[in-house]
Amino acid sequence: MNSFISTHIVRVVAALAALIPLLTAWYPAIPWEALVAAAAALLGAGELAQRHEDNKTVSALHETSPLDSAAWLQAELTKVEQAR
Repeated sequence: MNSFISTHIVRVVAALAALIPLLTAWYPAIPWEALVAAAAALLGAGELAQRHEDNKTVSALHETSPLDSAAWLQAELTKVEQAR
């Protein structure tokens, strides 16, 4: 379950955020303080999800691509062919 939430955290937060307007339609007697608290919690969860996604992007950018070694080998082969 933790793996699913870690992988799909943004979708989970979006689904929960979509439920708030439904709650007001289904239960009009819900106090506005509860809705504000839920909205604030979802904003905080959204911020955490954004930071998690940013960390994943940064770590992916710092990984070397397998294409980097292929490009280096191609450059070396081009130098060898030009030297002939």
